[in-house]
Amino acid sequence: MKILNEEHFENVRRYAESIGDTSLQKCLERLKSWEENPDCPCEISLYYDHAPYSFGFTQRYPDGRTGIVGGLLYHGIPDRSFAVTLQPFHGWQIHT
Repeated sequence: MKILNEEHFENVRRYAESIGDTSLQKCLERLKSWEENPDCPCEISLYYDHAPYSFGFTQRYPDGRTGIVGGLLYHGIPDRSFAVTLQPFHGWQIHT
């Protein structure tokens, strides 16, 4: 996984730990599993997103093609992710 803003990444990780939330780690593990798909390996790049404690991400394949582009968004209280959820949720979710 390529982290394009290391400072933001570390700040978000520390925040998740401080509130005892494991959903960020679960989302990162899920994205990592996409990278390790033996039938279709790729690299996920995480980058800064304007929503608090959130990231955008891009999936790229070895031949240069772009796969899924989405967000690893934090749904806080209040939720300032600007994303729609069907059920209220507090924590991180992958949006595509």
